[in-house]
Amino acid sequence: MEIRIAVVDDSEADRNRMIAELRRYFYMIKGHQLILYSFKSSEEFISDEAYRSFHAVFLDIFMDGMTGIELGKKLRADNPILAIIFVTSSPDMYASAAPLGMFDYLQKPFEAERLKLLLDRMLAYLPMVSKRNDQIVSIRIPRGKVHIPLSDIICVLSSNHTTEVYAANREMIQSNMKYSELAELLKTDARFLECNRGVTVNMEHIVSMTDKVYVSNGLELPIKVRERAKLLSIFSDFSIHRMTEF
Repeated sequence: MEIRIAVVDDSEADRNRMIAELRRYFYMIKGHQLILYSFKSSEEFISDEAYRSFHAVFLDIFMDGMTGIELGKKLRADNPILAIIFVTSSPDMYASAAPLGMFDYLQKPFEAERLKLLLDRMLAYLPMVSKRNDQIVSIRIPRGKVHIPLSDIICVLSSNHTTEVYAANREMIQSNMKYSELAELLKTDARFLECNRGVTVNMEHIVSMTDKVYVSNGLELPIKVRERAKLLSIFSDFSIHRMTEF
């Protein structure tokens, strides 16, 4: 399997060390080909036409210009399954990084064994998340059905006695299924969360959650005020689980 990884860090020494460790790891294992790019800033990274093609990105948090957190938000909006690994000298940025659905968090200077364990999990994660993305749901529309991968569904909304389905890379779908019927179907998948009455969201597409839910297609969704703490906790646990499940 070809593994495309980007390292984005404005420290040349830290960038070179990460590159060396990644090359050493992939030299020792079989069955994977490493395609490795490095960038000295967020701006340099997003100016590369191939920036959306990576399986994993190692992001330094403290960079001049666009920070790693800001870049992480953009990348998460573009790709809900990208493995984002934040790398920083400070343990204090974890709370800012976790809501982005990061894959992991490395504190500088990191130990080679810590990186090895992370990469072991990442290699298990990539084929498994690809397989999970193949799961399809059939949604009734007035003239038949439309079939959508669960991973593509961003959110489902109840609106004026109809159900609106927003999915990646397609127009809004107006379904004649009852909202409650579709919401119950989606709840069987741990990625989906009902954050308010008539609002179900795929947590893999959440860019951030505060007093509202901001999702990858730019929508701002309301959050149930009385259950805000609970919902934030569920999303935080989901993000952490994504880091550890593989």
